[in-house]
Amino acid sequence: MEPPATAEIVRGGSPPKVSKMNTLWLVPDNGEPIHVTRDKAVVGRAPQLDVVVNDPSVSRTHAALERDSDGSWLVSDQTSVNGTWIDGQRVIKAVLRAGQVVRFGAVSFRVSPEKPEPRAKPIVGPLTVAPPPPPPVDGVTVRNPAVVPPPAVTPPSTVPPPGVMTEAHASELLGVDPDAPRHEIRKRYQTMHNDFQIRITNAPTAALKRMYQKNLQELKTACEVLAPGLLDGSGV
Repeated sequence: MEPPATAEIVRGGSPPKVSKMNTLWLVPDNGEPIHVTRDKAVVGRAPQLDVVVNDPSVSRTHAALERDSDGSWLVSDQTSVNGTWIDGQRVIKAVLRAGQVVRFGAVSFRVSPEKPEPRAKPIVGPLTVAPPPPPPVDGVTVRNPAVVPPPAVTPPSTVPPPGVMTEAHASELLGVDPDAPRHEIRKRYQTMHNDFQIRITNAPTAALKRMYQKNLQELKTACEVLAPGLLDGSGV
């Protein structure tokens, strides 16, 4: 059962994160970040909107983003089916702050005041190819005993055995540093877990539902790799 929607206080108090942002970027877990260039932008599944999120859990007109006169950004839910969420709390209207996770339906974005650095791609060194043998003469292969090609050197494999998840892979799946504190890992896991539960509920096909269930299992494995015992309560 979904918790009731709540309206976050948009003025006053001592917010834990800075709300004033000159620019607004929505950074997904996978894919390219989205730069919100208009002072008023509508988010939803409809193709003509400013920010298009093509996911079955997102309503055609889901939420609105608006830059206030003081430089802060507001998000307003537009009576969506699956709600608008900030750091796991459903909201009607709230201030966006850098570092928060805003979720439309089952699709999450990290709020950033600047374009994030592109993810580094692994560098693959050149392959060593042994020279071909000399052509045969009258059906006999001529070999020069004075020229012996060096044996091919096979670099040590960095690929883990099948079914074994590395800390680097787990960190990438959860979107946290490998040495992140346990409470941060738990918070990130719970946010993504809720995302996938909504995706599973709204999956239009059985194949898509199975894929989301597999993603959810990988998410649990990643959490266990980075913080053993966190989910079953046995960890310290």
